[in-house]
Amino acid sequence: MELLLALGAAFAAGAVSGLTGFGLALVGVPLLLFVYDPATVVVLVMAFSLLINAAVVQDSWRKVDRRLVVALAPPALVGVLCGTEVLRVAGEERLRLAVGVLVVLSALLMLRDVRLPGTGSRAAPPVAGFLGGALSTSVGLAAPPVVLLLASRGLPKANFRATSALFFLVMSVFGAVALAARGLIPEGSLPLAAVLLPAALAGKLAGTALLGRIPEALFRRITLLLTLATGALGAATALLTLLR
Repeated sequence: MELLLALGAAFAAGAVSGLTGFGLALVGVPLLLFVYDPATVVVLVMAFSLLINAAVVQDSWRKVDRRLVVALAPPALVGVLCGTEVLRVAGEERLRLAVGVLVVLSALLMLRDVRLPGTGSRAAPPVAGFLGGALSTSVGLAAPPVVLLLASRGLPKANFRATSALFFLVMSVFGAVALAARGLIPEGSLPLAAVLLPAALAGKLAGTALLGRIPEALFRRITLLLTLATGALGAATALLTLLR
């Protein structure tokens, strides 16, 4: 049963990422946390991201805003290193609770299409990059700060998809190296990732095939509503465990 849920989570995460260029972790992390510990989930999502985002970048390279990615990446590396320390010292249920709350807040902001003030400034990309890096290796959720930045800047759909995918690919490489260097890759997580990767890739192909066939706004809304429900359930479960 656990493996079936994990395969479903991998497929769903790949499909959303293939369609939009983001959402892989936002969809996959809260589902995977129901069956695996946070450290394992971080590794699984990072493995998915390496494969899926490389495929998205390959088919949309010309649409990437390279200057924006360059502005985001160096601060993200610093954030990645900070995030590994959080993962090392934080309690498992506290991380689950943090993920649930972050997912809920992010989904609500994206559902309301919030445009954050100050996102057009020169300081915004470094701040978003640092936060994305820290969240990627601590809880496996790099997307919210960067997606909110790109959305607030009004990038066209194709550029949004390509730029976010390249940034998350770079982040995943940074994160994988940092986790390995700190000895934070749980035993058995890499073989498990190898089992789940085909489902994630199948999801990516399905998501890419849906491009232009269904309204992205409708698909995005359904995905975010499901993500909101999953995040709320995960946060409530972790909170009840902590209060016992």
